[in-house]
Amino acid sequence: MRIKTIRFLLVLLPVILLSWPVQAQEVEDNTFGGWEFFEVNHDFGKSPIFATFYFEHDNYQYKRLECWYTRTTLGVKLFPWLKFDVAYDFIREPSWLTHKAVADLTASLRQGGLKVSVRERYQHGWTPDTGDQSDILRSRLKVQYAIPDSRFSPYLAVEVFTWGDKWKKTRHYVACDYSVTDKVEFEAYYLYYAFNALPAEHVIGLGFNFYI
Repeated sequence: MRIKTIRFLLVLLPVILLSWPVQAQEVEDNTFGGWEFFEVNHDFGKSPIFATFYFEHDNYQYKRLECWYTRTTLGVKLFPWLKFDVAYDFIREPSWLTHKAVADLTASLRQGGLKVSVRERYQHGWTPDTGDQSDILRSRLKVQYAIPDSRFSPYLAVEVFTWGDKWKKTRHYVACDYSVTDKVEFEAYYLYYAFNALPAEHVIGLGFNFYI
């Protein structure tokens, strides 16, 4: 198992490096981006409480900028099918820092290898350097299927960003998880990112989920 894992990582490394977008030239209509991330998940024994730490690096050729952010989450499993969590985001952008307070409520239903989940996320952000504040409601539907006798679990997801009666943007995911080991999962996705008043973006995401 360990040898297979090492071989998998060695094969995967060039893919990750090649997916890291090079700095764009002065091209206004280039809407390609790359997100690289990892997430660490921890359950506190038999307690319903759980915690996660998430790090993501974003490189947008379209906006010609790089940013990264962390998310620290603490949550509780209210029922086997329902969980609630709160999180704090720290976002480093080229010219300023942004902070976000996040609250999630996620309901999931499993039937065999099929899993369907609905997540409602409220997010309040503030940027001290500019004085800007924002509120957003993010509604996500995710459908995932664990292929029998396989390590692959492809999924489709759509996430809509709104506030009040105003639509702001939508994310469309085509993705797949791959179980490297019982504790390590590789995730890859293509994201079509549609905006209210800006050109759409195309994003390739690659990362790892760890369970400790």
